Amino acid sequence: PLVHISLFSFPLPSSSSLPPPPSPPLPSSPPHLCLLTGESAVGKSSLVLRFVKGQFHEYQESTIGAAFLTQTVNLDDTTVKFEIWDTAGQERYHSLAPMYYRGAQAAIVVYDITNTDTFVRAKSWVKELQRQASPNIVIALSGNKADLAGKRMVDFDEAQSYADENSLLFMETSAKTAMNVNETFLAIAKKLPKGSSGVQRSGTSSREPYVSDRQPQQQSGGGGCCGKS
Repeated sequence: PLVHISLFSFPLPSSSSLPPPPSPPLPSSPPHLCLLTGESAVGKSSLVLRFVKGQFHEYQESTIGAAFLTQTVNLDDTTVKFEIWDTAGQERYHSLAPMYYRGAQAAIVVYDITNTDTFVRAKSWVKELQRQASPNIVIALSGNKADLAGKRMVDFDEAQSYADENSLLFMETSAKTAMNVNETFLAIAKKLPKGSSGVQRSGTSSREPYVSDRQPQQQSGGGGCCGKS
């Protein structure tokens, strides 16, 4: 019997049609501990939730003690990892704040632009950080709930002047609309010292501060434009 064998040839792809090799990953810096502080209900937790998960909840439970989340920021030449402590703003938790200060390399002090008292208290938080935290800490001032500009009680220029006098980063933000949320963390990442040793755990022992790991939940009342902190 006759056997017919057919041979097929396939052209090899040219080098120009091959996909480019993957880019090497950006070098990562050690994680940096970033503290969020400020009065209750100014929107600290909402800012963190927007930054980490891209979400916003109109009504959010108050933080108990502190909540811990992580997120990274890509700069031109490196990746910066934030370990974020979202601290409770209620008066009964203020005594816990110093144990977070000692390990923080960055802090965001948050106030509500529709509430003058929260801006006055923000100045006190800044003074505490300047007195008790590392002298190299990067501090940002965040005027939150900028989407409620029609109800503004804290003037932008007043806050900017205060920030300039105290060498603070300053942006007005809105967790609801995402205005300047990522930009605030990016500005902090650019200010962090190069080659720093990363997160220094607070306290002198290996025990971690208390954290609440509950996910934000919706409830029937309370909150504001940017949720409770």
